[in-house]
Amino acid sequence: MDNERANQLHAMLKEFRNTVDGQLDKKLDLEKCSRIIEKLGTFATECEECTQHLFDLENHFTQLNGHSTQLSDGDFQQHKQVIEHTSSHLMKQHNLVHSGIYTGIFMSLGTSLGIVFGLLIFDNLA
Repeated sequence: MDNERANQLHAMLKEFRNTVDGQLDKKLDLEKCSRIIEKLGTFATECEECTQHLFDLENHFTQLNGHSTQLSDGDFQQHKQVIEHTSSHLMKQHNLVHSGIYTGIFMSLGTSLGIVFGLLIFDNLA
């Protein structure tokens, strides 16, 4: 049931993405919405709150799809709030992290270790 709901929501998001232009797509961050829907669909069988978030997202995208030609600032604020609330649930309850968080951590760690070992090697060569 919940996986079907997630698939319907993906189809609704794809339809909405086809009706809006690229700039609005980036402003609404619909790619992140797609990833959130995917994760909610996997956790909805065991988490009641994830099921409720799927219902909320379905209602939200139905509302956005109703007046996709003219979105007001209030619509953008509401969209951001819904996505942030759902994302915070996934991070707190299911221990998910933002994409790219480990890349930043390990790049800084690798750079610092590279500088230390590089200076040690070049110091010994001279």
